[in-house]
Amino acid sequence: MNSNQHLSLDAALAGVIGDGGSPTSSACLDGIAGATAGTRMFKDMAASEYHADRDALSCSLMKPLLTSPAHFQASLAVCGTSSRAKDFGSALHVLLLQPEIAGQELAVFHGNADGRKKEYQEFVLAHCEKLVLDEPTFALARQVVEKIRRTLFKGRPLGKFIDESIPEATIYFTEPTTGLRMRVRVDAYHPELNFDLKSTRHGAVNLFARDAVDLHYDLQAFMYSLARAMFEGTTSARPFVFIATETTAPHSVSTLTAGENFMANGLRKFQSCAATFKACTEAGLWPDLGRDDVLEIEPWQQFSDKQGWRQALAAS
Repeated sequence: MNSNQHLSLDAALAGVIGDGGSPTSSACLDGIAGATAGTRMFKDMAASEYHADRDALSCSLMKPLLTSPAHFQASLAVCGTSSRAKDFGSALHVLLLQPEIAGQELAVFHGNADGRKKEYQEFVLAHCEKLVLDEPTFALARQVVEKIRRTLFKGRPLGKFIDESIPEATIYFTEPTTGLRMRVRVDAYHPELNFDLKSTRHGAVNLFARDAVDLHYDLQAFMYSLARAMFEGTTSARPFVFIATETTAPHSVSTLTAGENFMANGLRKFQSCAATFKACTEAGLWPDLGRDDVLEIEPWQQFSDKQGWRQALAAS
């Protein structure tokens, strides 16, 4: 981030940071009190406890509001989905950020996973409270984590920054404009930076950027920066750095600092989500996407009958 980017984000933060009021969630009775009233940090909150909280809005909870209020309501009843890519990303998080609890979070099946085999089925059932990985996947995850730790950022290995950080730092805060209680969970809360590990299908930065907007990483970056600024009592935002790690070989690792227009887009999404949730809560109405409208198409979607075979047919 250059100085202009800091100024732009600082100005945005200055417009929303104020007196956060009193804590409204029972989760905030403990933890470390922040500089702004109502802010608290929890260094050792379990991931299961964090994700089970419905008294405070998280970034993940708010994202469906960008589709419609009804989509938000529907998402509350949906359990988290799983895939090999998501599981691999989860394993990277544990091994990079909290290797000391890997034994509590991960279970390694000795051999290759095969859902058709009874031995594997029984292993998964016996370790249903953990993330199950087979031996090759676990070995690969360890190799990728070592590559991340060796990757240079600002002339130093990323591992040094990770070791200097508070892993999975949870911050509760009250959004001052709406009074809504919110929470974030920063992957690595470094004294000078915010780090967020993202496993990605794209090694190219421009393709990652496209996914980042579609998956609302910009909303996350702004919301996390706001939470930290409120906790620290400052309008000087810390740079937000994505550690983008390719899930397939050669497992490229990029350090991507959220820029000015990226953060500004996140601010607009954040304001939209907060205002929508507040308005729908007060009205008791959560509308969906259904509407009465006229269907039109863009110029680039219009049919053009210029197939080459028509020329050949006309000439015959």
